[in-house]
Amino acid sequence: MKFQAKWISQFAFLLLILLLVFLCSLSIGYANTSFIKVIEVFLGQSDATMSLIVLKIRLPRILACMIGGGSLAMAGVLLQTLTKNPLADSGILGINAGAGLVIAIMVGVLDITNPASLALMPFLAILGALLTICTVYAVSYQRHQPIRPIRLIISGVGISSLLSGIMVSIIANLDIGKTEYIVSWLSGKVTGGNWQTLVIFTPLLIITWGITYWRSYRLNMMMFSEETSITLGLNIKNERLWTLILSTTLAALSVVLVGNITFVGLLAGHITHRLLGNDHRLILPASMLIGMILLLIADTIGRSLLVGTGIPTGIIISVIGAPYFLYLMIKTA
Repeated sequence: MKFQAKWISQFAFLLLILLLVFLCSLSIGYANTSFIKVIEVFLGQSDATMSLIVLKIRLPRILACMIGGGSLAMAGVLLQTLTKNPLADSGILGINAGAGLVIAIMVGVLDITNPASLALMPFLAILGALLTICTVYAVSYQRHQPIRPIRLIISGVGISSLLSGIMVSIIANLDIGKTEYIVSWLSGKVTGGNWQTLVIFTPLLIITWGITYWRSYRLNMMMFSEETSITLGLNIKNERLWTLILSTTLAALSVVLVGNITFVGLLAGHITHRLLGNDHRLILPASMLIGMILLLIADTIGRSLLVGTGIPTGIIISVIGAPYFLYLMIKTA
């Protein structure tokens, strides 16, 4: 009972923080307002200008940050479970870069304002991300030896850098409008903050959240040694494949929404493990909430406190996440 009361209070605390950050983010920006006026907008008691600012400009961007941040966090937890490595993250393992290369090619070849192209983007981004993580695993593989976490990280960083270089070469042959879009994506600027993109991507991500949570018990079994997991009746190869597909899908769809943002999965996953242990029935939803909070705070700082600087959300997250990554790397070395 004490344990149950503890995690209920922790979830309640996270939800309260998320609500406060959500209201703050809606309230501040180029045109600051109050919590009361924001609530009046949702009650239909506000003027047309304030309704336009809150409902058409701020709310879609905030929802994109929440959905993208929560999905990146869940992807981080899955990758950390898969690799048994607290340093694992979709950006570090090259998944973001793989999805980004597909996005860059699509931007160069297709008209991304076309609804058909926009609907096709998530599936091609997932394909690019899956091919990339499979390449990372192939490069890391040593015959008759388990994959070493550090080797996996180094392979991921190397392939991610290679794909980023290819993206830069693609940019060199595009017009200024398409170049700005890809550069904004690479730097972690929220690009999916509109209702059209949210309508396409949100259902796909919510379905993936549900499938991921449904596999919580199997993910718990994967935390044991391979021999113990097999003894308990787990098909370890199938579960690794499922975990890889789900984590890649979550990350690929997220980066289309919020750009090339790294370290959210690493930060949220590690914080959640420290707070709630290793039970995926708890850490998956908790990490999702923490990911939402982290990305929403970073985006709010970029929009309000750093007005005029043009600093993307991804840069702010990296300023926080990079030192933490180095700390974990030194600690686990």
